Amino acid sequence: MKLLFVDDMRDTRDFFRFAFELEKVEVHLASNGAEAVELAKTESFDAIVMDVEMPVMNGWDAVRAIRATALGSTTPILMYTAYGDSETRDRATAVGADSVLFKPLLPRDILSRIHKLRG
Repeated sequence: MKLLFVDDMRDTRDFFRFAFELEKVEVHLASNGAEAVELAKTESFDAIVMDVEMPVMNGWDAVRAIRATALGSTTPILMYTAYGDSETRDRATAVGADSVLFKPLLPRDILSRIHKLRG
């Protein structure tokens, strides 16, 4: 599986990259939504995991922009955030995310959700 993981916190990116690589997942990293959009324009991913609150471009805007690209139009996108409410779920759906996860979360939780989305 080829995964794009997007988070502005370096420690978080490093932790999840390490954990995913232990599961034999090819991980690409981005530190903000703008970087994620650029990667999604040129590379195909089996799934994208996107933080919501980031500088430069937040996750909401990034998901919307990725959905507008040819390669990102059908890629499963999972958003994650500390805001666990129905408004967040509704907004994630509205911008084009397939799923929303709430912090704290474990790498295996993300992988499990990706496998469910991919069938």
